[in-house]
Amino acid sequence: MKALKALLDVLVFGYIIFTVLLLAGAIDENAILNTNAENEVLTLYKGLVAVGGVVMLARVLMSSIYVADLQHEKYRAELKINNLKAALYEKRQAFRSNSYKETYAEEHQAEVA
Repeated sequence: MKALKALLDVLVFGYIIFTVLLLAGAIDENAILNTNAENEVLTLYKGLVAVGGVVMLARVLMSSIYVADLQHEKYRAELKINNLKAALYEKRQAFRSNSYKETYAEEHQAEVA
């Protein structure tokens, strides 16, 4: 999940760099298309907008899924912590009520015999 999110972030970054270079004139759109036709240049820009929309939507969806996954992992970790705390509390209660000491004494006597 993390690798896919990172790959999508790199793709978005590359798209933004390419678009900025194209709009700034550093890259010639006629050289990309090998033509001087105005309709093909317009189609290129329409395609860039469509691809940009899809890539940005995919990035938003992936980010949402990634955040939901992190929240789920956090929830599971909190459940595990609560279970460990409950087990520790039960052991302390057993120790305080001396049942722990009695159980240990019985086990120790069984080992000696």
